[in-house]
Amino acid sequence: MFFLSKMGLMVGLAVAGYGLFKKINFPAPSIMGPMMSLGTYQVLGGGLPEFSLTVVNILQITIGLSLGARINDQKLADLRKVLRPSLIIAAWTLLSTFGMALVIYQFIPDGTTALFAAAPGGISEMTVLALVYGSEVPIVSTYQFVRLVVIITVVPLSARWLHRRQQKKGMAADEKPDPPEQPQCSLKTRQILPLYLIGILGGLLLLTLNFPGGGVVGAMAALAMTNVLLKKQYIFPNSVMQMALIGIGMSIGLEFSPEIIRTIQEMLLPIIGFSFLIVLSNLAVGWYIRHLTHWDMITCLLASAPGGLSQMLAAAEEMKADPVTVSILQLVRLLIIITCIPLLAPFFV
Repeated sequence: MFFLSKMGLMVGLAVAGYGLFKKINFPAPSIMGPMMSLGTYQVLGGGLPEFSLTVVNILQITIGLSLGARINDQKLADLRKVLRPSLIIAAWTLLSTFGMALVIYQFIPDGTTALFAAAPGGISEMTVLALVYGSEVPIVSTYQFVRLVVIITVVPLSARWLHRRQQKKGMAADEKPDPPEQPQCSLKTRQILPLYLIGILGGLLLLTLNFPGGGVVGAMAALAMTNVLLKKQYIFPNSVMQMALIGIGMSIGLEFSPEIIRTIQEMLLPIIGFSFLIVLSNLAVGWYIRHLTHWDMITCLLASAPGGLSQMLAAAEEMKADPVTVSILQLVRLLIIITCIPLLAPFFV
């Protein structure tokens, strides 16, 4: 009974937050509304439990299925366009991580703590590495948390403002219009369910192998390859995706706590500087990728944003960006962090 009341409270707060943010026309209301309503409740001492790993994995796989359903042989041929942006994201990820680490080191004279706090690899991944190297775990988790909240909050606002500005000026002369949407195949439920099952198995496989973002990547890749082989493309149920987006927002909001707020207050100056540099670097890289590729600005900002893989894909889904492009560039960034940072960490001890 107690568990049901807690779940009811979480869902009620999430739905209320979503409704409020949708009413005021805030970007990405499915994520921002639940995040802010649950986050405020947690900061005030609500004490709601965080989502279990199983729930988080289900949300990841759902987003992966939504992406995989859109990919067919024609979309696969278009993926060659992300090669140059991927190299830019890889190089910028390493350079910005070292630059941020040097800034944080001026306030926290511990090399590995500064490195893991600066690396945009996710709260759980960087916290585990901080434990392994005996770093200051509360500081690392706080910086990772602030980075995620800043990106989730500021990037959609910036993207919408820039998008509206472009619309007022009209499409730039060198910008290519979006290609028309391909007609979706009409498949019966009994035909689609086996395809979704393949995608779910792909997500579970990579989760079992502890692959970064395994739920999203595995489900998307397995379903996409199946679609390419069978020449299928279809629409993922919008209601299911909407619930997954709200779930992502809830998972972020539940990570808020009075302890994190106190840590932020104690390190206010470096955290403000850290947040400013994050936003500035995101805008710079997003603008350069747009200049290089002529993609729409929302896709460029979300693809280059140092946020979580599932969170950025959820934002891309809601803001009508190109989620396949965003997923590839976000995966490149995540793989660079997960593979390179542990190798370089001993030099910072």
